[in-house]
Amino acid sequence: MTTIKSGFFTTPVSTPSGQRKKIAVDNPYLTKDEYITSVEASGLGLTTSSPIYTSGELDKILLRASAWINRYCNRYFDTQTIDETKTQFMVRPYNPQLVTVVLNNRPYQQVHSVYIQVLKWFIQVDVTSPGCYMQDFPDYGYFKIVPLLSSAGTGAGSPIPAAILDHVPLGVLWTNYTFGYGTNLIAEPLTQIGVTKSYQAPLGNRLWAPDQPKTIYDNATAVADANIESYDYPNGIVTFKSSYTVVGPITATFTTNESLPFDIKEACILLASHIYGQATQNALGVQSYGIQTYNVTFGDGSQSGVYKRVEQLLEAYKNNMPAFF
Repeated sequence: MTTIKSGFFTTPVSTPSGQRKKIAVDNPYLTKDEYITSVEASGLGLTTSSPIYTSGELDKILLRASAWINRYCNRYFDTQTIDETKTQFMVRPYNPQLVTVVLNNRPYQQVHSVYIQVLKWFIQVDVTSPGCYMQDFPDYGYFKIVPLLSSAGTGAGSPIPAAILDHVPLGVLWTNYTFGYGTNLIAEPLTQIGVTKSYQAPLGNRLWAPDQPKTIYDNATAVADANIESYDYPNGIVTFKSSYTVVGPITATFTTNESLPFDIKEACILLASHIYGQATQNALGVQSYGIQTYNVTFGDGSQSGVYKRVEQLLEAYKNNMPAFF
């Protein structure tokens, strides 16, 4: 049976690298073990023995809450490496000027590459060498470049005459970059779960960034991917294949998203609690129940103040920036 992935599509390969386009995806902003210690979870009577915890359903609720935050803020906060495209890009080859490119996500950690696309042609803009025409403003989420192109379409410049792009918005700007509030951890000790082949990071470092580099070590020796059965990124768990013999100790180098701002985590807790409360007490989403003389009226979230509080927490994180200026 094929697993259904919500919002999933196979991205095209017509990229500067020739690989499939990397797009931002939803990842949870809180582990279930961190959520279960909150006062909201305690008020709902949730513990590590609750069916919603042991079944994995709590992981899904936390992901849904995190996705809501992403849509409201129009950006992502965990660490990811993506390809971002912007249209309506113009070049002034005869009078080069600084162009400010605003990325959808901030802070960014590194801009890896920038290309200008015209039709199927990709023209690389140097953003890595010490003498490149680029200025970085990672905390604000934008960078400045001077996209210099040749005027004749020969040599090291554009494969087409650059005059075609002069004051005409034919260009598409491709930026490959890594963003987010994640933190890189080196040789973090992992603890065995019971007598299984699964090992888990300590509480506070269990929220792993799925697409970032990671290495598992057994007795300080890197473990080959062929010996790893699976990763549970939202809970910081690695499981070895049954045929693999662990020597120990087990450590890992990875990127954790536990360093997200407190406001983002608090918003995730409030939304997850509201989702769970609605599901258990008002699954149909009705405004009221009535049985003869007995009536129960439900709020819609705004009346309870949940959404208002969440919006207050997230107001400073909303992305309202233009694409270029």
